[in-house]
Amino acid sequence: MKDIYLNFYSAGGVEDYYIPVPCRGTVKSAEYMSNATMVATGTITLARSTTAVNTATAPTGDTAAGTVLVGVPDTTNKGLIFDPDSSTVANTKIKMSLDTTISGGVNNLLVHIVYDDSAYVVEASVEA
Repeated sequence: MKDIYLNFYSAGGVEDYYIPVPCRGTVKSAEYMSNATMVATGTITLARSTTAVNTATAPTGDTAAGTVLVGVPDTTNKGLIFDPDSSTVANTKIKMSLDTTISGGVNNLLVHIVYDDSAYVVEASVEA
């Protein structure tokens, strides 16, 4: 496992950020902390291209500044593999998207991604 920590300056509103992956792996979990309130029902999504692998939604009543917001792995796509050596560009980075309502304005967003670098592919055996 690798811990990836990033700090983003957000101007508020819809924003996409691209995080290069260090090696072949999957997003195991994610959590977020902001120095401003994260607004109820606002979302932060981690994705491979346009396919979500982890989503955090601020709960009703907002998330106070300094409170950890925990992402939830996507039931179907949580195991999608990222690979810096992939010939498909979208597979070489994690896309982080902030929706228009997650923050009420300018803030710093601390992101912690737990990245599982033990990803593997199961291949059927082939007879010679």
